[in-house]
Amino acid sequence: MAKRFSLLVDDDAPNAEQQEPLGAATVQQGGVPILQQIKFQQLVLQWPIGSWRKYGVQIDFSEDGVANEIKYETVIRRLEDHDSGDRLFEINRSADVWINEKEPDLVMDKLAHETGKVVFPLLLRVDAVGVATAIENYAAILQRWPDVKNNLSDYFEGEFFEQYVAKIEQVLFDIDRFTFAVLYRDWFLQSYFLPIFKNYGEERTRMDYLKFPLPASFGNPGFFSQQAIADYTTDQGAIELTHRGELQEDEGLTIQKYTGSYEGIVRLHPFHNHIVAYKGEWELKEYNKNISVVVKYFELDNPFLFAKNNWMKEGQRQVEERGKDSQASLLKKLFD
Repeated sequence: MAKRFSLLVDDDAPNAEQQEPLGAATVQQGGVPILQQIKFQQLVLQWPIGSWRKYGVQIDFSEDGVANEIKYETVIRRLEDHDSGDRLFEINRSADVWINEKEPDLVMDKLAHETGKVVFPLLLRVDAVGVATAIENYAAILQRWPDVKNNLSDYFEGEFFEQYVAKIEQVLFDIDRFTFAVLYRDWFLQSYFLPIFKNYGEERTRMDYLKFPLPASFGNPGFFSQQAIADYTTDQGAIELTHRGELQEDEGLTIQKYTGSYEGIVRLHPFHNHIVAYKGEWELKEYNKNISVVVKYFELDNPFLFAKNNWMKEGQRQVEERGKDSQASLLKKLFD
């Protein structure tokens, strides 16, 4: 029987020698490897240039038992590398966003959704370990703003609208504030561009500070987290990382405003090491206020998730958009 997929590293990928092939299968079903032992300790991103991945994203917020849910789709494409050698990625977000299973209906939600469109497409510069460090198309985003603002003025008016636009422009026209808002206040981007492409040592475990968009001070070092490569692949062939961390105290503050914990599961493609699925959970406490955040996303439009050559190239027709009902049911099926 022919194998459905091979778990060997892509021989044609650059730097393939830095990540050794996976070991022999330890469990088989009908001659097809189900679980394979992971022996390498170095993770290297080998995402082919010009290829893109599409994700379904769900973010759940809960504060003292009051819960809200956001769902959307996003496409991430790897572009030609930056002159410095850093990687460049283009992020596009779907025009449709669902809040608590329906389109935004509150004025504030509509405004936030419409003004947020100015950011996309977003070009990010990403370093060797996987962290987004800069916005490469800031000038293009500024050029888009007048058209977005004019379109908004066709539907919104009044003092509240003017004040909201003024606050947006205070951030947008300040490159440092805008960069901070995009790179460090977006739950999806912050969890997707994590510093995971490192050497994990013989034990395949390392400790790192992981930052997420918490309402904390600039000086907060983040969650001191254990990152570990699982001993075996998942039954679908994915490489799995587990994260467990605790929020560290702000240095120099006499009172620690926030405490919290983080747990995450990151599943990576066995050839290219890009994220195929992620689930992160944060339990936070702000004085007496309890806050919970759950971020979940997974690849869409790929029935052969781990096929070696199943990459969507520039110019290929994208798969037709799913309806809201099927999107919601798919999220529930995969993560609940």
